[in-house]
Amino acid sequence: MVSVTHLSDDELLLLLKKEDKLAFSEIYNRYWEKMVSYSVRLTKSEDESADIVQEIFVSLWNRKLELIVKGSLASYLIKSTRNLSLRYIERNIHSIDFVEKLTEFIVDKSQNIEENISFKELQDKIESGIAKLPKKMQQVYLLSRDEQLSYREIAEKLQIAEGTVKKQISNALKIISQSLNERLSVVMSALLIHLLR
Repeated sequence: MVSVTHLSDDELLLLLKKEDKLAFSEIYNRYWEKMVSYSVRLTKSEDESADIVQEIFVSLWNRKLELIVKGSLASYLIKSTRNLSLRYIERNIHSIDFVEKLTEFIVDKSQNIEENISFKELQDKIESGIAKLPKKMQQVYLLSRDEQLSYREIAEKLQIAEGTVKKQISNALKIISQSLNERLSVVMSALLIHLLR
């Protein structure tokens, strides 16, 4: 059996478009755990996160012939995970149990989170905040958010100190939070910054 573990993501994508099942399996093995872990941070549900990631991979296989990936495969898969996870949150935001699970780390359970949240509007505001970041800070933040790289991995990739990475991400979150504060309560801002970091 031919091994594909040594291939780059771009090479795997080319094989995937030729309906290569080994390439698909390698992409799955390479990113499944990272995607589920990211989704769990958003949804607070391991079962739902596994279903979300499964749905992404089913879609990936079904659309393999016409698939267009702009940027890196890692970024594409993480963005897909974020979008489906946020859709899950949007569907369940009015569930008391769900809201409690989501907010227990920042507010007392007796407090209520704003209802009628437009996640499209929030995503637009977040993207607008990211666009305002200085170029280097934006690069660091996007590597953390879109590719889910650790501080160490970002530091190695950009050849900067790990402490610098941490400070840049912290500052980026503050700037994005300020753009959200114009429309959201402090609690909701804290919640969304936590979810999308």
